[in-house]
Amino acid sequence: MFEIGKEYSREDIHRVTGGCKQAFLPTKGGKVVAARLRQDLNPYAPDVIVCDSSAAARAAGRTLARQTEPLPVFVRTATDRFRYMGEYVTDESFTAPLDYAKYVQNTGFTLGQISRVIKMKRR
Repeated sequence: MFEIGKEYSREDIHRVTGGCKQAFLPTKGGKVVAARLRQDLNPYAPDVIVCDSSAAARAAGRTLARQTEPLPVFVRTATDRFRYMGEYVTDESFTAPLDYAKYVQNTGFTLGQISRVIKMKRR
């Protein structure tokens, strides 16, 4: 499937996982199938995923918070290049600004723009 440390394109990831090519948390069949994270928006990636308050991010964040299946996590290294970090599962989910404030620092988002922060753990 994927090799840790190897880089993949969005298309490569999509071919294996399915889901929306543009979403950072693509879903398929009611499950989040991958995480494609930008370090400027997710400075603690792959261990923490910051979900903004857009409808798509809110919905994917809610789904991922309840999901028990592992998913492949990628961190963007360049335009259309993502380094595979391994399989991760949800560890904790925070929806209260006081609980997630420390994870929002250096993301470019304000606390009001965030709907959820999800802590992940490597499987």
